[in-house]
Amino acid sequence: MTTRTLPAPRADRRPFRVGPFARRRLAQQARLDAAATAQGAARDGDHGEPTTPHVQAMQAHAAAYARREEQRFFVRIDRELTEYRVLSRSLDTDLAAYDRLTGDISFDDRDFIANGSGPGFEELRRLERRITRGKRRVDELSALIHSRFTAAKLRANRYFDHADEKLAVYWGAYRRELAADRAAAPDRTLDRAPVLQRSDWLTTKENTRLLELWQGRNDAQA
Repeated sequence: MTTRTLPAPRADRRPFRVGPFARRRLAQQARLDAAATAQGAARDGDHGEPTTPHVQAMQAHAAAYARREEQRFFVRIDRELTEYRVLSRSLDTDLAAYDRLTGDISFDDRDFIANGSGPGFEELRRLERRITRGKRRVDELSALIHSRFTAAKLRANRYFDHADEKLAVYWGAYRRELAADRAAAPDRTLDRAPVLQRSDWLTTKENTRLLELWQGRNDAQA
């Protein structure tokens, strides 16, 4: 059995539409699968939902697309991620040093730091400037990383949405073919089309936590 790989849907394609040629191919595939599974759809071992070879192929294609988006994101953002990590560690060190040097100075007395003279005040002012620059750059990198990460999630989720539309058309044709071939009562468990399982990084809203986990995994692999 051959299954066509779903193309990446265009960003302006709303709502999703399955054209007549795609519907015809899906109906043909449903007819073949119904003939091959005369006793009904098999059950997915992990989720217990009804499945067919075509459903499994669509799941594999969608999961592969999500993995490619994940890998593409990290390849394109590797330099920024590395700079972000280095700057974050450096910023933590500078903040700790600043707190240590100003630990005995009250908040009101810190105004004198800007006008104080001597090596100690010079060091504090250098630290303040470095911390300010570090915070500004870390914020810029964080915004860039998260915007690209969100874009990758949207592309992968859109691919899954497009695949779900095709799966609904296929499953309707598959059920009709099974009902026509079987004399017994229809299997009510087939009324609802199976759901394509999305990768964890597409279903969580904690982008920061995901990036930390991924970065840790990449560090371990390195």
